[in-house]
Amino acid sequence: MLRLFLRLYVILALGLAGAIWLVNYTFDELLPDANETYSREILRGPAYGLVEQLRPLLGEARQARLAELQRHYGLHLKLIEKDALALTEREQKLLTDGSLLVRGDFSEFITPIDGGAQLLEIKLPQEPKIYLWAYVLLGLCLAIVLYFWVRPHWRDLEHIRLAAQRFGDNDLGSRILLPRRSTVRELAGHFNQMAERIESLIANQRELTNAVSHELRTPIARLSFELDQLKQQADPRQCLALITDMYADLGELEEMVSELLTYASLERGATQVTQENIEAHSWLDSVIGSVALEAEAEGVQLSLRTCEVDVIQIEPRFMARAVINLLRNAIRYAERRVEVSLVKFGSGYEVRVCDDGPGIPEEGRAKIFQPFIRLDASRDRRTGGFGLGLALVQRVCQWHGGQVQVFDSEWGGASFRMSWAYTE
Repeated sequence: MLRLFLRLYVILALGLAGAIWLVNYTFDELLPDANETYSREILRGPAYGLVEQLRPLLGEARQARLAELQRHYGLHLKLIEKDALALTEREQKLLTDGSLLVRGDFSEFITPIDGGAQLLEIKLPQEPKIYLWAYVLLGLCLAIVLYFWVRPHWRDLEHIRLAAQRFGDNDLGSRILLPRRSTVRELAGHFNQMAERIESLIANQRELTNAVSHELRTPIARLSFELDQLKQQADPRQCLALITDMYADLGELEEMVSELLTYASLERGATQVTQENIEAHSWLDSVIGSVALEAEAEGVQLSLRTCEVDVIQIEPRFMARAVINLLRNAIRYAERRVEVSLVKFGSGYEVRVCDDGPGIPEEGRAKIFQPFIRLDASRDRRTGGFGLGLALVQRVCQWHGGQVQVFDSEWGGASFRMSWAYTE
């Protein structure tokens, strides 16, 4: 704190001294006529009174009278000979005209007495030493005010420094709490937002790493078992069935890796989402067509219920991936039907995917959007999944400035609603 205080004090002191010098220089050097006129007007009266008392006297009597007057004036008075002065033409003209001549730094005045060779010199007294103490007192007051201004700033900055140090020492829960009147409270708020974001990213990465190792273990174990069986199998038909299962397991691994890469890129912000204006009906038809065969294989009727929007503003590739994940989730659990709607919602859009399946319990609706969370504990390919589809949907919505929620559908199943605002 001392170093910060001294630096600011030196800067302010030098700035104040420079400002005073600049003001004096401006008035003394750039406006000399104005200062000269002002000084002449101030002393014109006393000079006239002195001259009127000295003019009738000559020689020693004039000098004695001046000595007597000196005691009653707070000025330095002196009789000088005109020939002893080196006068310019302008100064000579002023004295000839009987005007008061101003010299030096506006503290010395010369006036003619009787138009002759003798002049009266008048000097202002020197400034008292008290002005030096006044400047010292001014500097002390500046130091006191500056100290009480610097101290809360330094205290709050020290809180931020210590919090950053703790955060760097792996205390990811470190946060800064400052009073509302603090001038760096906004900086502390940005630090807290950054810390929360980093803590969330690290926690997600840890969960992702743990979940990936768990999720990969199942298909790898199946592949290992199928390879062992393939070595021992002599029947070509059984071998073909095992090879088909192995290809299915490889497809599952490939799909999982694709989901992981997409989710990770959205999670860490590595993917730039650029929204475009897309013709809504044709885009939605192509998305539904991507999963039409899957719905048909499951015996589910997939249909577009309504499309109230002509043009939507989205990142088409990621938004299509999110809607496809919702449709696949609905097809996986539906009994007979799945319907899709695209409607206007406030100042934005909303995609609704409804099914007639068993629905989702209210206590589990917040969990299903977390990665690798499945309410259905089944491990088969029909209902197991990877637990990444809905987490990816949530990330895509967040990148579009929206959200995804789940409600009960009109048929008793689940109704997923993915909404986002229109941006100019």
